Amino acid sequence: MKRKVIASVLGIIGSVAMVASSFGQGSVVFANYTTASGSGPTADPGVNAPVTFGTTINTGGINATAGNRIGSEFTAALLYSLNGGSTFSLLTQAQAGDPGYPTAFLGVDGQNATAAGYFQGPGVTIPGYSSGPITFIVQAYNGSSYSAGNTTWNGQSAAFTLNSIATGLNPPSDFGQVGGTGGFLQSFAVNPVPEPTVFALAGLGAAALMIVRRKK
Repeated sequence: MKRKVIASVLGIIGSVAMVASSFGQGSVVFANYTTASGSGPTADPGVNAPVTFGTTINTGGINATAGNRIGSEFTAALLYSLNGGSTFSLLTQAQAGDPGYPTAFLGVDGQNATAAGYFQGPGVTIPGYSSGPITFIVQAYNGSSYSAGNTTWNGQSAAFTLNSIATGLNPPSDFGQVGGTGGFLQSFAVNPVPEPTVFALAGLGAAALMIVRRKK
């Protein structure tokens, strides 16, 4: 009898733990353009943070002009930190809970300038979040990941901290200010990724310079 009671209690505890863990996550709309909503001190000003090219160059199959907004060759991904930015984790598709993440950018400059530079992704879940501030970084790249060998352009936003994000069944928050005093996503630029040969040549140049100095 005692064993049955203990088993029942353990079962209840396990069920409560499962419920708690299922709500141990936050949610945000993964997009760099959202409209303002609400009013007063808790108003959400929305987000308008297009991503642009940081330099004018033709490389990696992309003919870029500095200041122009990037197009559909690029993908956006999200880093998050639950410890104030000391360490960041890359949000995976499985964690995000939506096949639309990582998210492709829209449009191409010169063809659909109103959409270029923006990504409109799904609401994604942030594992392990319960309450309080959370810090994010948004990455943009044109390969299979930010640092993949086939990536020729990449860049990332400055880290920004939101006071809080939605939890449970609430609608997802966005990357605008929360409560009027939080952080927000700002525009950033992508730049060419140096090829390994560039680093090799730089290393040879440095070595040659040291040899010349020693001879002198």
